[in-house]
Amino acid sequence: MTQHNNTDWLFEPETIRFLQDNEEAAPENLLLSKALANKGWDTRVLVRQLKGIKTARQKFPTLYQNKNILYPPAVSLEQASSEVTARFKASIIKANTIIDLSGGMGIDTYFFSLQCQKMIYVEPQQELLEIASHNFKALQANHIQAVCATAAEFLADYKGQSDVIYIDPSRRKEGKRLSDYKDWEPDIIGLKSQFWKAAKNVLIKLSPMTDISAVCKELGEVKEVFVVSDRNECKEVLLQLEQGFTGAPQIHAVLLQGSEERQYSFYASEEQAATPAFSDPLNYLYEPDVALLKAGAFKKIAVDYQVKKIQAHTHLYTSEQLQENFPGKIFQVESVKPYSKSNISTLIEKGKDFHVLTRNATITPEQVKKQFKLVERGNRYLIIFKGGNGESFVVKAVRLK
Repeated sequence: MTQHNNTDWLFEPETIRFLQDNEEAAPENLLLSKALANKGWDTRVLVRQLKGIKTARQKFPTLYQNKNILYPPAVSLEQASSEVTARFKASIIKANTIIDLSGGMGIDTYFFSLQCQKMIYVEPQQELLEIASHNFKALQANHIQAVCATAAEFLADYKGQSDVIYIDPSRRKEGKRLSDYKDWEPDIIGLKSQFWKAAKNVLIKLSPMTDISAVCKELGEVKEVFVVSDRNECKEVLLQLEQGFTGAPQIHAVLLQGSEERQYSFYASEEQAATPAFSDPLNYLYEPDVALLKAGAFKKIAVDYQVKKIQAHTHLYTSEQLQENFPGKIFQVESVKPYSKSNISTLIEKGKDFHVLTRNATITPEQVKKQFKLVERGNRYLIIFKGGNGESFVVKAVRLK
């Protein structure tokens, strides 16, 4: 008997109503409920479903709206792409046939499938494959073919030719996070020759912690790199490989904010050649979005957005005139002082409501907040950083954007 036949009761009106009524409840509290057990409901499955619904509300709104979705164990929920990043990935691929070699919960597979004619989902875990297959039907994505196999097994047997292979390798083994990409599963380096037998293009998702240039160097044939942030949190790094490509990759910092999307694109050689102007704090300060910092856009953005860099290793920028199009946080400077405890005390004497930002500083935001009993709310900031001649500043500022 398959997994989803065992869970038909989850989609009966009474259960759906119960889950809706208890959406705000702590799922674990349901485990010991005798009343639920008396209904013949499996409380462990119910708790898993409730956790999934809670996660989906923020992370997968399309699934949240569909009452027939079956949610997998927590680790698969956590590892799945968010809907906003899955939609972005689907937008950068134009293909008739796509193979997702690391199917998992199937979020990426589903959003890829919306814009291709044939979609193959590959997943070695039978239970996960059955859950995903159930959900594809619930979402009416009937052209997705599910194959229970490892990536290596699938590639060894596959005789067709697809347009794109997508891989999001697992970065965990026996519950531990694996930092070295050579330990990930599937093995993106070892299987590369197999990829080219099955497709002309490959899209690989990396962890935001990965050393991008090291992976690009070892893989080769990387045509584009996408560093994707959602609301200033770095979510994923994507490498697009094209068979036979020999040039330098174009790098894109992608800033997602709800349904809005901004991209800043450059080549490493342009970044190396850029010569920004430097200045101590002027009227406005700018902190780049994390996608720009992870992508390595430090100097060229100063030139492109007509701002000055504070210092070579201090990734804050400043200007006399407001550059409101700058991709990141923008602050209006109210006061600049040399960094010292007494100067901070002077700056905060009228209230304790301050966010704290440090860049290239010897102190952390947590230490400052604790030392001065600050409460992070409102739009006022203390910004502490090292300036051009090595001295440290503290700036009192108001965040504009």
